[in-house]
Amino acid sequence: MKNLSGELSYSRQDMSARNPDFEDGLVIWSDEYSGRYQPVAYSEQFDDQWRLFLEKKQGFHAHTGVETSDPYIDDRIAELTGVHGYLEQRRFGPIYPMITAARRLMGSESRREVGGKLYLNPKFPIDYFQGKSCLDIGCGAGRWTRTLLSLGGRVKSVDVSENAIQSTRRFNPDTEILNIFDIPKRPEFHKKFDFVLCWGVVMCTHDPKVAFENVASTVKHGGSLYVMVYAPTYHASKQVRDWRRKFHRECGNIQEKLNFVFEIAQDPNNAINYMDMLNTFYNWTIREDVIHKWYRDAGFTEVTTLNKEEPHNCGWHVLGKKK
Repeated sequence: MKNLSGELSYSRQDMSARNPDFEDGLVIWSDEYSGRYQPVAYSEQFDDQWRLFLEKKQGFHAHTGVETSDPYIDDRIAELTGVHGYLEQRRFGPIYPMITAARRLMGSESRREVGGKLYLNPKFPIDYFQGKSCLDIGCGAGRWTRTLLSLGGRVKSVDVSENAIQSTRRFNPDTEILNIFDIPKRPEFHKKFDFVLCWGVVMCTHDPKVAFENVASTVKHGGSLYVMVYAPTYHASKQVRDWRRKFHRECGNIQEKLNFVFEIAQDPNNAINYMDMLNTFYNWTIREDVIHKWYRDAGFTEVTTLNKEEPHNCGWHVLGKKK
């Protein structure tokens, strides 16, 4: 929460919570930790970065991880389906190759690679999402919501951040503030969706196992679930853990936090990637076998890690179908 001077301070709930990394030296999740840690004020954790996105601040917009304009959404569609220029080919028709050639000359094509791209296989068929009821849990600025809408899905978008909802509502009126731990109290979400996407959420909670179970409960029989979590690689490294400790213990206000983010970011246009991984109270990493077990225990079959071919994976992208 913010005080009158603009400083960020932990809520009373956060102050009473024990941080597994800083206090217990734990960064790789084990299911034996379930129930050990306490929730925090999740609505505050990402809200500043979505505000900075809406304000078009350097490093927080025109970025692979957040941007929702057509060229960036076409990149997301290509990552999911292998089809390139899906939206812009329809928009520009026969002059599309000239548009892309001009962008390459100006360098704007390479700019879209800031933040990295995904290596997902197998790909989804281009018509896979057509007519499906989809749920985007933790929609953020709305890049995956707009991707699913562009591919013909009917999308419900939820997040705990007011600025995230404001961003996503620009193109999807079916948005709602929802805490992932409130899903059990919301029967209208239970077993209702053909496709559920939960990107980078469950590992930033006090209990990723329960968070996953809540997400999985929204998938109808025969539906699919796509979850991304951090892997015990980069995010479990000493460097990232040291950065997080300094960010939380030495940076007292939002300006100090931003200064630190720009200091460690090799490219200032990539600042949001660093803010995203540093600003959460919980930052668990999860083994591949653990998340596969969660899927199986929740009744999913055909559980597949989609980014096996990624050269430097920081996370696991896992898909399963509920039998």
